[in-house]
Parts: sequence; structure tokens; C-alpha cells
Amino acid sequence: MRIYSSSYELMSELGRELNSYGQTVKPKTYQNKVIKGKEEFETKELICQQYCLTSLGDPIWLFVFSHSKEWADAEFEERIGWYELNPGKAWELRKDLWEQFLVDGKFDYTYPERIWNPLDLYGSTSFNCDSAMQSVIELLKRDNDTRKAVLPIFHGTDLRFLDGSKRIPCSMYYDFLIRQNGKGEKVLHICYHQRSSDFVTHFGNDVYLAWRLMEYVAKEVGVKPGYLYHTIDSLHTYQKDWDKLASSLRVFEDTII
Repeated sequence: MRIYSSSYELMSELGRELNSYGQTVKPKTYQNKVIKGKEEFETKELICQQYCLTSLGDPIWLFVFSHSKEWADAEFEERIGWYELNPGKAWELRKDLWEQFLVDGKFDYTYPERIWNPLDLYGSTSFNCDSAMQSVIELLKRDNDTRKAVLPIFHGTDLRFLDGSKRIPCSMYYDFLIRQNGKGEKVLHICYHQRSSDFVTHFGNDVYLAWRLMEYVAKEVGVKPGYLYHTIDSLHTYQKDWDKLASSLRVFEDTII
């Protein structure tokens, strides 16, 4: 597994690898839209990418492509806001991207809905918690050694829409593990698994939001934040963004950190 010590290292090295070694794939759907035969959606793809990020460093490098930190901060506040918002307000900061996916004024899913999913849908719980997030935090407080503190984003019901008729989450789950670091301190790591991530449009946001979520849960539990362990089954970039990727990589090359 590759280890990166900053957002700069992560974005520059992974972006360079995707640009140079990504294999060509021609997907038939994009979100909830049919794109078969559209050249602008031809992709460069790396499969089964795994890395560990030990420090966020300056997060501005995560937004070198999307320029969307304002949206990411607003989105994070909605994700930890205890409410199942749909559509919320954060999306309006990237209206050019998100508006096309509204259906009758709502999205097919939102992260606040999945994170604060009411557990009474599945019956009673051991901790009398009202949501998935509350249950994870309570478990971590009670059992620092647990391997069960998983926050699912992708649900079994999403399998009904594999035909592209509705959008389904690119994120599979967040898994939280409290373990000792090299100093003997208890820290909380986050293991984040995605089936898919668009490197230019979404990847930096995905990383930033996962890191912020780790910090939030660590504070709630009362331990220090640790590392981000990230697995992406399909890391890709679309032909319409290849020039943007190449030009941004030149920015990395011209910058000394």
C-alpha cells in the first residue's frame, strides 16, 4: 500500500499515474444518464487503488481541479447535522454540477440521508440509538477494540438501480478503528471504500470529506484522529477532463513543497 504524507503528494502522484497509465474504458451510464457512444465520457481508469494518507497537510491541493472547497465545507456541515436532508442547501454552491440530478426537487439519495438513516427501519438496536451514525459513535465509546463500527452508505436496495435508472452511491462504507499509534496513544483511523471515484470532479472532495468525518467521530469518541485508509475500485477521469488533468499536473510540477 502506498503511503502519502500530504494532500499535495496524494494528488500529484496519483494524478500523474492515472494520466500516464490509466486504461481506456467506455462506460454506458454516468450517474443516472445514458452516455453510450459519447466520446467525452470515455475514461482513463486505474482499478483497485489503495493508499494511506497520514496527514492532510494543506487541503487546498485537494481542490486544484474542482475549486470546490466552499461546497465541501458546507456539505460536511450538512453531513454531520443530525438531519436526513434532501436536497439541503450545499448543492447550490455547485449548482452547475448538481442541478441536473434533481428529480422533482430531490436527489435520488444524499449522504445526510444515509449517515443519519433511522435504525427503526431495521428494528431495535442494542444502544437505543436513532441513527446509523449515533450507533457507530456509541459502539466506539463502549468498545475501543471493535471491528464493527461500520457506517454503510451503499444499501442493498441500491442494487435495484444498477441499470442506471437512478443514481446510486459511489461510496460503499466508512469503517472506524481505534488502535494504538507508535507512541502508544489511542487514535481513530478511518477506512473508506468506494466502488468508483471521478478523479477530477469528485476525488479531492471525497478525500477531504472522509478526513473531516474521521476528525468529527474522533472528537465525539474522545480520541485523536489517525490515518485515512482509502480503497477505490475504479479511479477514473473522463475524456472531457483530460486536458484539465494534464494542465493541473503541470501546476504540481512547477510547485515545490
